[in-house]
Amino acid sequence: MSKKAGTALSRHFQLERLTDGVYACVHKDGGWAISNASIIDLGKQTLVFDTYLTPQAAYDLCAAAKTVTRRMPDYVVNSHYHNDHIRGNQVFNESVLVSTRRTRELIATQGQAELESDRKQAAKRLAELKVFGQSQDKERRKFAAFFLPYWQGILASLPKIKLRLPELTFERQLTFHGTKRTAQLIEVNKGHTESDCLLFLPQDGVVFCSDLLFVRGHPYLGDGDPQNLLSILNQLEGLAANVYVPGHGPVGKREDLDKLRLYIRKLMRLAQEAVARGNSVEDLVKQPIPQPFANWILAQPFYEANLRFLYSLLVKS
Repeated sequence: MSKKAGTALSRHFQLERLTDGVYACVHKDGGWAISNASIIDLGKQTLVFDTYLTPQAAYDLCAAAKTVTRRMPDYVVNSHYHNDHIRGNQVFNESVLVSTRRTRELIATQGQAELESDRKQAAKRLAELKVFGQSQDKERRKFAAFFLPYWQGILASLPKIKLRLPELTFERQLTFHGTKRTAQLIEVNKGHTESDCLLFLPQDGVVFCSDLLFVRGHPYLGDGDPQNLLSILNQLEGLAANVYVPGHGPVGKREDLDKLRLYIRKLMRLAQEAVARGNSVEDLVKQPIPQPFANWILAQPFYEANLRFLYSLLVKS
């Protein structure tokens, strides 16, 4: 179903046509998008889902939307508040910006605080990664190669970045009725963050999951609730869909929901066993990455961070 599109090429993302008028915009290694986005032609209206880490990548996303739908985006959705999904907002100044009510609050508070932190830390973090890139340690070099574009993009965007807040907010569900298709925004709570929304196209059988789904990559669990996330993955499976576009990684299928559930349950079990044996969290994080997750991207830093988070939940309970 997914086909590479030859139009609106960008060094930041690859445009993939899922069906007529529906596109996944998948992050390219080395680019400054970092996450995935999407473009949907609703029929006389265009919707963009997420806006990337940098305005530079978002300019190309906006250009791609105009190329494939022949109009400026009418609506732009922020799936959640994390920086790699919202910092291109300012580019879409002719569009209505949409999110859940809680996501808007989190962009205004935690999103703003993170931006101020980046203003102080970005140059230092980039310099550290360049040192890591020269390390004799293979894992450090891999870590540096993956995160160099992230901090390069942040540093390059800081002089002109403006944190734009959504103008239209909703709770639970918001439906767009176009002449070609219907698009449903569905809010879920305490999955990846306090409030996330997914985008479901019922006529096309496509779900844009944002960071509720990672494909071939370690997810970040620390801002959500792993049990809730398992329930949400069950909810995603219950939708009449066969294409699942993740927040990170290639376009996925239903089986990728199973793989992520397996990952979460395996790490939860490792943490439970460590606590039951009286092991420390430092003992726990020395555990090698289980198969089949060893070759997934984002092993550093998320595997260790996830184990520490799961251990802390058990100790507190």
